[in-house]
Amino acid sequence: MISVPTENNDAFRIVLVSNKHVLLYGDEIAVTFTTMRNGVPEYGKTIRLPISNMRPNVVGHPNPDVDVAALVCTGIFNLLPDQLYFKAISYELLSDFTEPELSVAENVYFVGYPADRYDAKNNLPLIRTGLISSNPKFDYNGKPVFVIDAQVFPGSSGSPVYINYTVEDFKNGRIVLSDHPNIKVLGIIAQTMIRKNQLQSIPVGSVNVTEEVLGLGIVFKSTVIKETVDEAISKFGN
Repeated sequence: MISVPTENNDAFRIVLVSNKHVLLYGDEIAVTFTTMRNGVPEYGKTIRLPISNMRPNVVGHPNPDVDVAALVCTGIFNLLPDQLYFKAISYELLSDFTEPELSVAENVYFVGYPADRYDAKNNLPLIRTGLISSNPKFDYNGKPVFVIDAQVFPGSSGSPVYINYTVEDFKNGRIVLSDHPNIKVLGIIAQTMIRKNQLQSIPVGSVNVTEEVLGLGIVFKSTVIKETVDEAISKFGN
């Protein structure tokens, strides 16, 4: 979820951002929220909200090779005010990839719900870590992505990837005095890299192919997220 301020900054529009292969897979999805009462989340209590007739309302990035899509869903929260607990990323936290600290081998964090590997009872995600593996200043293989060295498993699609520049500055010997950590969102996870292994099996002559997760994830950059969100707001945000 990304919160985008209106022109006069008196309200916010909420945009659900994920991958095309998630939001355009079918015409209906369901989003599970933790309920909230008196401003406090009720962990363990959830409400599942179906969103139908999605395809006409989902905006995919115009580049077919960019696996990013957005859905403006402010109406859900207007319909159920003060009942749904959620966290939205501020639009201003999306990196423009001009930060001087941004470099290879920096630590990153990503938040998500890997299939069957999250706290289903409390509806809480897992926070995992990794390193920037490819040079983020360049588009990996000519696409607006970079690679992270992290265990990315199925179910991680759409997970936001964060960097804490305050921590990275401190590690590199730079001390920045501030009341708040300098956190940016670098992108969302779309794919994991695998290697296919051929194994000999019985009877002799038959071959089974297995897949080995390489521990590398493909992250679409926040720059294309901005482009997609801007287009979604332009079409459906008012």
